[in-house]
Amino acid sequence: MKKLLHLILCPVVLLLWGCSNASNSELASDDWTSLFDGKSLSGWRGYNGIDIQGAWQAVDGTLYFDGKKEGRPQINIITEKQFDDFDFHFDWKIENGTNSGVMFHVAEGPSKPYHTGPEYQILDNLGFRNGKGDPVAPPNYTGAHYAVEPAFEDATKPIGEWNASRIFVDGNHVEYWLNGVKTAEYEMHSPEWNEQIANAKFKNWELYATTGKGHISLQDHGHRIWFRNLKIKEL
Repeated sequence: MKKLLHLILCPVVLLLWGCSNASNSELASDDWTSLFDGKSLSGWRGYNGIDIQGAWQAVDGTLYFDGKKEGRPQINIITEKQFDDFDFHFDWKIENGTNSGVMFHVAEGPSKPYHTGPEYQILDNLGFRNGKGDPVAPPNYTGAHYAVEPAFEDATKPIGEWNASRIFVDGNHVEYWLNGVKTAEYEMHSPEWNEQIANAKFKNWELYATTGKGHISLQDHGHRIWFRNLKIKEL
């Protein structure tokens, strides 16, 4: 009897496992959306309607910014779609001295996307110099709670190598990851966060982190940068 029961149950278990496995595989593929097709800027446009002017290009499977050009205005780009809660993964690499960034919950209108959108900083931590020729402090380094707190650790790879980043947003909860390491975690609009913002440069930007939903923006800070594997899962 036990042998008969085993013969009956085994095919059923295998069938159920197979169905569950197929369902999970399909769910994984359906949940993630690519924000860059590797061939065009489809799904992206200039912030506040600015003409991209070839500053951002699809080159060799990367979303590439070609750096500062004399007489050309700053050209930040944003996703056409807006996102609220999400898990966003992207790879990037930079050259010496680079400053750039990725912002989320961005709203158009203000002169800069970072006036509304919190930023995941991308920086040559040791080689970048500001307009006065000075290095910047650790809260401005890659993967930090930008301009508020230093990253938990420096997980950047050498200049010219690819880095893998992640921005996770669930309600007011935000996490930054870099090369598999969590580098920042904070709760927007918590008492602690409100105090931090009141003592940071963001205090002059009344719309900062207030949209609750918005575009994802890639920053023109005048330096060359390459992105690839930009994919997002809405929560």
